[in-house]
Amino acid sequence: MDAKSGKILYQKNAHVPLPPASTTKILTAVLTLESQKRSTDRLIVSKAATRVPASKLYLKPGQTVSIEDLLYGVLLASANDASVVLAEGIGGSVERFAEIMTKKAHDVGAINTHFSNPHGLTAADHYSTAHDLALIFRYAMKNPTFRQIVHTKMSSVRSLSPGKKSARTRLISVRNHNRLLWNYDGALGGKTGYTFAAQKCYVGAVERNGVTLIVSLLGSRDLWGDTKRLLEYGFDNYQALNTLGPAVARSMTAERATPDTAKLSALVVMPPEETAPRLSTEGYVVQVGSFREQRRAEGLLTAFAAKGFEAFVEKTAVSDRGETSYRVRLGPYAELSEAEQIRQELLKEGGHRAIILPYSIISEDEAIGSQIEPPL
Repeated sequence: MDAKSGKILYQKNAHVPLPPASTTKILTAVLTLESQKRSTDRLIVSKAATRVPASKLYLKPGQTVSIEDLLYGVLLASANDASVVLAEGIGGSVERFAEIMTKKAHDVGAINTHFSNPHGLTAADHYSTAHDLALIFRYAMKNPTFRQIVHTKMSSVRSLSPGKKSARTRLISVRNHNRLLWNYDGALGGKTGYTFAAQKCYVGAVERNGVTLIVSLLGSRDLWGDTKRLLEYGFDNYQALNTLGPAVARSMTAERATPDTAKLSALVVMPPEETAPRLSTEGYVVQVGSFREQRRAEGLLTAFAAKGFEAFVEKTAVSDRGETSYRVRLGPYAELSEAEQIRQELLKEGGHRAIILPYSIISEDEAIGSQIEPPL
């Protein structure tokens, strides 16, 4: 995307709703910066914030942290606990803050986005698209404080713990997960993300010869390779792409420097959560819901099977406290387009807001009853 005009120079599957992982935190930061709070205001860390899974700063209940420090923790270290502290301090609750996030996304044109939390951990009703995230990031980069933070390589976060005589200070070093800041000329900043469901994600901006490009990727398996290929293609062919538009750009021949799409993933990328192992995937699944109670998941499973869908329930641990989630999924489907067709059908016929996920082979003890065969 051309940051100045907002024109799309190249896109592939750009409007497919997918899990955005920690790229979610771009909007968390934007809403914080646009709130009535001052950067020096201190927010109290709740027990709920400390219980969110990593990555995090490992804040303690009762500690106070300035909004400015929380923003550095969120955008550099991708801290989930700091995201919750901001959501509770700005919106009153995670739920209310997520509603504000969704409205703000729609206000800036990201109409295929819905947020249910401020950090991006996987949830059935938490999704965005590569196109929408590019729009959100373009909007965010208009804020000078946001630009300054995402361009920072390293910093520290200060938390204060109440004491009988005086507050105790703890300094936490944070390092930006964006590799481009270290090894790519003109990198202005960005936000990485990774979860099992989302795979590697990235949204960021680079400036070269007076041109600023925004790159947005979801579900990448070669994050930095994909990012650099897209950027080089955009800069090398900027004048032609800006004239012809994305429809023509996608049909340009190899002789005209079309990017090697065989090496490009369906959408986007990740951070030093990027040390996670690569997963073997075979196609895509459509996730309809995630439940704490097994019987509710199995009830929905039976309903979909009765309608002729190939559905299954996957049992997954969702925290280090032994909590379990039962996820109802359809598929798998070999092609992303096939999964997207099913997702649209579910939305049209039953109002189900499903998300598409890469499919990884699961062990027999993770699947409940394996697949229920649709009736003949």
